[in-house]
Amino acid sequence: MKPELTQRSQTITVAVLMLIHLAIAIPFAYHLNIWVDEASTLYATQNGLMVAIQTAAAEQKQAPLYFWIMSVWRMADGSIFFARLFSIICSVGAIGVIAGIARRILSPKQALILTAFFALHPYLIWASAEIRVYSAAILLSAVLIRMFLDAFPLTGSNVAAGSKAWPKVWFLSAVIVALYTNFYLGFVIAGLFGSLIAAKRWRDARKMALLLVIAGIAFIPMLIMVKSVLLAKTGGYQEEHSLIVPFKEIWYHTLTFVLPAEIFPAEPASVFAYWRTWVVRVVIAVVTVMAIVRRKQITTETVTFGSITAVIVACLVMAYFLIGHEYLAIRHLAPLFAPLILFGALLLRDICHGLFKGRITLPAFVPILLVAASFTYGTLNIYPTLTKRGDWARVGDFIRSHEVPGQPIIVFITFESLALRYHYSGVNQILPAERFFVYGPEAKYGSADSLKNEIDYVISTIPPEADRIWLAVGEKCIATEACTPLQKYIDANYTIEIEKDFYLERVYLLKKKPR
Repeated sequence: MKPELTQRSQTITVAVLMLIHLAIAIPFAYHLNIWVDEASTLYATQNGLMVAIQTAAAEQKQAPLYFWIMSVWRMADGSIFFARLFSIICSVGAIGVIAGIARRILSPKQALILTAFFALHPYLIWASAEIRVYSAAILLSAVLIRMFLDAFPLTGSNVAAGSKAWPKVWFLSAVIVALYTNFYLGFVIAGLFGSLIAAKRWRDARKMALLLVIAGIAFIPMLIMVKSVLLAKTGGYQEEHSLIVPFKEIWYHTLTFVLPAEIFPAEPASVFAYWRTWVVRVVIAVVTVMAIVRRKQITTETVTFGSITAVIVACLVMAYFLIGHEYLAIRHLAPLFAPLILFGALLLRDICHGLFKGRITLPAFVPILLVAASFTYGTLNIYPTLTKRGDWARVGDFIRSHEVPGQPIIVFITFESLALRYHYSGVNQILPAERFFVYGPEAKYGSADSLKNEIDYVISTIPPEADRIWLAVGEKCIATEACTPLQKYIDANYTIEIEKDFYLERVYLLKKKPR
């Protein structure tokens, strides 16, 4: 009876963790405004499946399956909250899958600690409130690992199960779905294959290679899309590459995964983020020394997950050199989240084995309190002003409360004008009304020439007969010199009647100068 009760208590605890995650994520999903990437998803999926099929590659420049699913999902309800509900479901599913993996590779108590860390992590809560692919990518990365462990068991009695065909069929299916959902999930697949090579499991590697050939055949319809995506992302201005940049970016995101401060840090860094960085540095140094000293205790499981994580990082570095710095933002590293946490848990298990002899000592409470403080701080600071970047709900309300007819609303950059449309119900036209996905960087980030052609286009959309216009500009105009040509045009032709700052957005009411 005791093992059964233990399993039941584990199931109940995981269910409670899911409920806590929901209790945090659902209010965010319900109350928060959308930001421009979410607006892009809504725009791509608002006209049904056929339009999503036609435009996912051309406009979004991403793997299409998420957009196809969302276009069908939103047929039931077109609201922002319902769109976010899909991400919440993916996150809850990911918690369940991670809990299952943890039970296979850790003791019951360790498995619950890992599951709690994953379920309550501010990054997963953030992903739950996004109308983007990130939560689905986290779920699929966990599913890939789970299916891999079924198809190619690591040790013990499960090896016999690896000779069965169905686990490999399910793994192949997961690989195909992952590749059609998010291109970076291919890095996880590469990591799984690399772990077999690192362990010299040549027979299993050959079997997986055959499965990957079949997946590659299924992926053939996507090859043209991949080519167009690469051309689109590399066809414009490319900043000079530096080997140190991708490692710095990945290191900082790793800090957030291990011990979060702000998901999107401000400059200068907060006091909490500063000390968090040093705490993680010290912990990593201590863990590294202990791993070297106690290297004989490092298990096959830990080496496997370490190999998976290392290959994903190597692929991310290559992605930087292929498509640039912008695609190493923390939102793009969702496929790394689950493998990194699993590897960290296994490594800590191995190097700490036998040190505490089953007793909970006073020093053991220190990391628990530290993680609790980090998670609390990180969750409260995901949305420090209870709004997403752009603050479009408040921007829309502000304009509506001060406008009169005949005052068009100009939004720069062009892409950002998508977001205001979902939070503004006033009487004036929002411009630009097209070419949302055309423009990219034209020179060094933040320089006066970096957005010149786009600025020329936006200026051309301003109705010449309008005596007053609203202008909303984002972070690039506020914090850099990128909007210098736009500023010169405004200074020459308009005077400012109203100026109002929002979260990473500034709004003006401009009156045309007499000629």
